[in-house]
Amino acid sequence: MKTTTVRDVTAWLAALSEDRYPEDGLLAGDEGMAVRGVVWCWMANRAVRERARAMGANVVITHESVCFETRNRDAGCPPPEEWAVNVEARRFQRETGTAFIRCHRGLDAHCVPDAFEKAVGLPTPVVREGHKGYCFTRLYDLGPVTFGALAEQLKRRAGLRMVRTSACEAGRVVRRAGLGWGGVGLSGNIQYLELLRRHGAEVVIGGEVDEYAVEYYRDSGMEWIEIGHYASEFPGVREGAREMAEAFPGVRVECFEDGARIEFR
Repeated sequence: MKTTTVRDVTAWLAALSEDRYPEDGLLAGDEGMAVRGVVWCWMANRAVRERARAMGANVVITHESVCFETRNRDAGCPPPEEWAVNVEARRFQRETGTAFIRCHRGLDAHCVPDAFEKAVGLPTPVVREGHKGYCFTRLYDLGPVTFGALAEQLKRRAGLRMVRTSACEAGRVVRRAGLGWGGVGLSGNIQYLELLRRHGAEVVIGGEVDEYAVEYYRDSGMEWIEIGHYASEFPGVREGAREMAEAFPGVRVECFEDGARIEFR
């Protein structure tokens, strides 16, 4: 059987979709290295690295980052390369030789919103638009359903103890929803929310919502239901791992489900 290399894995990931971020691809490691095992994850945190070490895997595929960055660097603050979490991650990579691969927009374009739709039982989108094969504008006709019932349905199907929502009366009837999974519902991505508004979204079912976005939602007339960044994207990470296991039957592939993230008191 042909040995699978890191280069084979990155080529397979690149072929999943036409649309990718420039930072997608191999972040650290040797592309010619033979693959012993792969851990898929949402973010390559300490728990993921420990799991990779325990199972003897030398490749980590992450949807989000390995190290933390900041868009604006202030001279009075320590640079990211000196942050303890980043120092630890880089030390692990040097000591183990693990290859870290990011599959972000490429995985979004390939399956993340599709997997989330399926996980929470949303109907077939009546609007499914985007570019380069990435359909990031998605809207659903729900039939008349109350806002409260929709929130309860999403909470149950996503397996969550609670969801956060806009201050909407539970009995208000909504008929059209837009999708804002992951970080699409954040203020930095308002352009995507505006597309949903223009297609008649009354409520946005999303991942993460910040206070700036709350003001936009309120002024735009749209309600929102926050599932969580991780919770709304992990079904897609799991799907990517499943497809890779089928594509590389001789490679051990595991998907790391990260528990105990947030506690509600």
